[in-house]
Amino acid sequence: MTGPAPTWRRHTAWETALTPEDHAALSALLRVAFPGPEFEPDRSWPASWARKEFRVWLSDNDRPVAHLGFERRLIGTAAGDVLVAGVGDVAVAPSHQGRGLGSALMDALAEVLPDSADFGFLQCREAVAGFYAATGWTRVPNPTRHLGVRDARSVVEGVFPTFVRPGRRPLSQWPSGLVDLRGLPW
Repeated sequence: MTGPAPTWRRHTAWETALTPEDHAALSALLRVAFPGPEFEPDRSWPASWARKEFRVWLSDNDRPVAHLGFERRLIGTAAGDVLVAGVGDVAVAPSHQGRGLGSALMDALAEVLPDSADFGFLQCREAVAGFYAATGWTRVPNPTRHLGVRDARSVVEGVFPTFVRPGRRPLSQWPSGLVDLRGLPW
């Protein structure tokens, strides 16, 4: 026996198409998902992280309950520049967790990624790495370099849980070695 059909609706939009109401609603979701000072009421991206370029979100009764965003960027590698869709702000409202919404977000991303970038790219906490592995992402051992989120001037370099997924290029073409994000992380 299966449960009731999901009541959520999927949205995709470029950042430039979002209304002030969209930003406020997404900010409300992200403040619940990521408590702390990072999200301001009129701004739907963390103050110290890269602004997203494209958004995917799911709504329930017109209220966002799950979200991810990405920004396309040329990153530096020993093999040359690679265009990635840097994914961040992946969130599901605590009241809606365990309903498959995170997987639905990843399915929506998989639909737009081949038209957007060579690869999807994300970094996460170890505690959620299993989720990404289970939803089509491949963990890679590359060390990374990026601007520091605390002051956007310092440079941070290290090995963090890093995942990629194919976009326009197959996973076999992902380069080895240091990845320079050339800016803030997502």
